[in-house]
Amino acid sequence: MSRRPFTPERLNARYVFTPWGWGWLLASPRGLWAFSWPWGSREEAAAGLERALKNGPCSPGFEKNRILEQAAEALLAFFQGFPQQLQEVPLDAGRFTPWQRRVYGIVRAIPPGETRSYGRVAEECGKPGGARAVGQALAANPLPLFIPCHRVVYGDGRLGGYGCGGPDLKECLLSLERRERG
Repeated sequence: MSRRPFTPERLNARYVFTPWGWGWLLASPRGLWAFSWPWGSREEAAAGLERALKNGPCSPGFEKNRILEQAAEALLAFFQGFPQQLQEVPLDAGRFTPWQRRVYGIVRAIPPGETRSYGRVAEECGKPGGARAVGQALAANPLPLFIPCHRVVYGDGRLGGYGCGGPDLKECLLSLERRERG
């Protein structure tokens, strides 16, 4: 018997303009559901949102939502040098597996500008030798920056992959956080 994916009763969407372009946020009444990396234009962001929801849980509304407003403010604060505000945004973890919840909780606790290895995150999750499983959980992360998987690196300190932007984006994000920490 296959497990039916968790579906929130209602999602709301919001576009947000950042110094890197237009992105979108989705939230349920319980917390932030998804975030898209910025696109070049609002039209591209809208097309990306439409593609993301094509086979998704539901069509979003665009009503004002406290969580979306908090997430948008935290995202803009990140680009202004205040990355810690991202950690204050509540997340809707209802669709995450218990393993993903553990991994994401550990990763969210990594201070801005610092890194942890996949192996160390696995150990902190109670699964020594589970570095690959940590990598798989982070590859499924629907909330980059809010779950800061750019702070997780290989055991030898190399940055490794990072979704759409690769190691260069990971280094850029870490440099931004370190610069702001002074």
